[in-house]
Amino acid sequence: MSKWKEAVINRIEQRTPTVRSFWVALPDREKLEFRPGQFLTLDLPISERRRERWRSYSIASAPGESNEAELCIVNLPGGKGTTYLFEEAEPGTRVLTKEPGGVFTLPDRPLDYDVVMICTGTGVAPFRSMLLQRLPHETRHFHLIYGSRTPDDLLYRDDFERLAEEFPHFTYSVALSRQLPDEDTTFDISKGYVHPIYERSYREVRDDIRFYLCGWSQMVDEARERLLKMGYSEEQVILELYG
Repeated sequence: MSKWKEAVINRIEQRTPTVRSFWVALPDREKLEFRPGQFLTLDLPISERRRERWRSYSIASAPGESNEAELCIVNLPGGKGTTYLFEEAEPGTRVLTKEPGGVFTLPDRPLDYDVVMICTGTGVAPFRSMLLQRLPHETRHFHLIYGSRTPDDLLYRDDFERLAEEFPHFTYSVALSRQLPDEDTTFDISKGYVHPIYERSYREVRDDIRFYLCGWSQMVDEARERLLKMGYSEEQVILELYG
């Protein structure tokens, strides 16, 4: 039996000037089971060669009782996959997908360490899924450090502000490289990149902490190198690369 399943795009929403959310449902089941941090691989009609049609996107929603998942996708100029999704796909469009995959996940057991999530762009998607599921049930501290260009590029800002207000063990920090917001914010915000934030906040090396990195490879590679130089071990730095 083929591993590929039919899926349908139920809904599309513009999140930022360059990012849309696509809600993808698997009609063969009532409930889609996955672990926060996993992704869906779509087979898109963009090539005659199978492997050139496959695109993987992190799931931004938390597991629930429905058969759909929210995929948060940036429109890459010249990208065949995103050109199809942004210019041709619409609600009701059918594609193929596999079961959720990936190992960029938190342990199933209650955590005995703090979690620092460092990301850029749509790399925030798996962290949103993790936070929505785990914050109500954990006592350890979570710190999301999110890098973007401008206030208009921030994804899920309302969600993270709400979570920071609701859960004292969650901190939301933002680094904007090009433009700061005109209005006051309820969260920590600075001009520049993500690296000074974690270097300042975690300069005293601790064993009871893990750094989860997700986003463009240049940021992830640099963050890993800096954390190791600070004295953290390889086991404390977990990676997910985008491009």
